[in-house]
Amino acid sequence: MSKTRVAALLCVVLAVVAGVLTFVRGRTEAAEAVRIATVEQRGVTSRVLAQGKVRAKTQVEVSSEVGGRVAVVNVEVGDVVKAGDPLFALDGEQLRNAADQLAAAIAGAEAVLMRTEVAVKEAERGLARDKGLLDKGVLADDAFKLSESRVASAAAERQSALANVERTRIDLSRAKDALRRARVTAPQAGTVVAVGVEVGRVVSSGSGLSASPDAALGLGFGGASAPVIIADLSELTVKLDVDELDISRVHAGQRAIVKAQGIKDLDFEGVVEKVGLLGKDAMGAVLFSVEVKITGSHPGGSLKLSSSSSSSSSSSNPANKPATIEGAVPVDVVPAPRDVLRPGMSAQAEIEVERLEQALVVPLSSVLEASQTDDGEQPDRVVVVDIAAGTAVEAGRDTVYVVNVRPVKLGPSEGEAIAVVSGLQVGERVVEGPYRVLKTLADGDKVRQEEPKKKVPGADADHDQAKP
Repeated sequence: MSKTRVAALLCVVLAVVAGVLTFVRGRTEAAEAVRIATVEQRGVTSRVLAQGKVRAKTQVEVSSEVGGRVAVVNVEVGDVVKAGDPLFALDGEQLRNAADQLAAAIAGAEAVLMRTEVAVKEAERGLARDKGLLDKGVLADDAFKLSESRVASAAAERQSALANVERTRIDLSRAKDALRRARVTAPQAGTVVAVGVEVGRVVSSGSGLSASPDAALGLGFGGASAPVIIADLSELTVKLDVDELDISRVHAGQRAIVKAQGIKDLDFEGVVEKVGLLGKDAMGAVLFSVEVKITGSHPGGSLKLSSSSSSSSSSSNPANKPATIEGAVPVDVVPAPRDVLRPGMSAQAEIEVERLEQALVVPLSSVLEASQTDDGEQPDRVVVVDIAAGTAVEAGRDTVYVVNVRPVKLGPSEGEAIAVVSGLQVGERVVEGPYRVLKTLADGDKVRQEEPKKKVPGADADHDQAKP
């Protein structure tokens, strides 16, 4: 074959290849590059997130009912007390002096009462004598009336003296009761969680400590606080604030997972006990109170406790004081909630409000939400990829697929996934994004699968799927 014919044949081949490449490139460029996801079947749990504070089952602020200077403090933080156990006592010297003075005052009041009774009897005898003289005509009427007034006056003085005796007896009873109340005892069993009183401090009656910048070891804020706080730690709850948009989905009996602010390696099981009926305004938002009872704990990471502390928690730690957290020695026993949670801790709870065991799940970013358009109301919908109608454009490279927009009925969402109640079948493919392409697709449009992007260290994440 001559060189001229070879050159001509080569030109023809190159022209054909160029045409094919141009055709392929044209068809490929006509198809939008998208991310494609597969419809999966699995369980989906919808949760409501809320913030709150850990609280004890019951918490009592114990104050003195009488004022005075503290003489003895019998407890410290962490002590377990029973009802009637002494907490602290006031200096009773002044109270005893007051009681002694009132006891002496009673003796004086009773002596005055005896004198008035004698005076009444003498006045009554004089009245009887004057009555006889009046009947004989010896005594004038004015003199008799004077005798009657003496009797009335003596009776009034006796009544006043009797009232003074009763009043003094009541004051003595109060003084003795105050002396008894100077010894403050626990009204219920529990754990002492705060002691804000010390020997020498002055407490006021009923209102607690005198105002002081360091009052109650942080229990107060520069004002009066209860000297001792006792809490029943056998049962802990979390009081949550739930937004009005979510409260209708929260009901008693629902399961919750609680995470405490200061405990990163432990999660706590809980159950909703109470759901508030009255909302409160908080900076423009309406919040409802929800109480979650803590029922148990389980590892949420890699909690480390000292072996000695955990192994002896039931024998050498009768007060059930917290185990020591360390960083090196793992343990097999998960600490009980009361050993690590503290009333007042900030907590975050995820309340499981809806659960589907076997649901069809698609990425949340693949859903076009219901909207109102010029053509009418559009329901929730997804863009389904017709895999069977795929056409190979170029061997080993892109495949072009036909898509159709399909309405769906949505269920609960979990993270970046959402359940589809109807409209899809397991194994089908849907367009996941980018959103700028997804929102423009219509029935019969063509797409091709986007090649995975190589991650560049330090580069920002792709935000194409975020809706404007």
